[in-house]
Amino acid sequence: MRLTLRIPQSESETFPLVLSLARSSPKFQTETEGRTPAYLAIFPDLSQSFDLVERLIGAAAEIPDARVSIDERPVEGLTKFLSALRCYRESLAELDPQAYCARQAAKIGDAGSCPDRACVSHCQFICTRCLQVVREIGAPSIRSQLKAIAIHAEVEWCPNLRLP
Repeated sequence: MRLTLRIPQSESETFPLVLSLARSSPKFQTETEGRTPAYLAIFPDLSQSFDLVERLIGAAAEIPDARVSIDERPVEGLTKFLSALRCYRESLAELDPQAYCARQAAKIGDAGSCPDRACVSHCQFICTRCLQVVREIGAPSIRSQLKAIAIHAEVEWCPNLRLP
């Protein structure tokens, strides 16, 4: 998974910290096109830099117009993305990451009074949203609906995500 963070020059108090962290990324570039310079922190393999990415995105969230993309797809919700990233990271410490995901989703489903039917997703970030899935004739496929929900939840990039 490739993550890119684009940081425009800013007067924000956090900008010096963000720029310092960005310079520690595996690839760092400066963009000088346009009126305002911008800096790119590129992580060709996100799994190699979890700590730095978490710190960098957390700090960059306060900079106007800072943008993150994962595998070329723009991330719209940095908070949602960071939550999903932390969950993925925690799953890597498990012998069975899929079972970990199912347990996390079950906790959410139990707390959210999930209806008594087969779960269509074993991801905590999709779990309660799966109630939005339309199962009527003529509706888009369950898979395409879940993919849209996963994108909105900022979790479609997760290697553990399995959609029916």
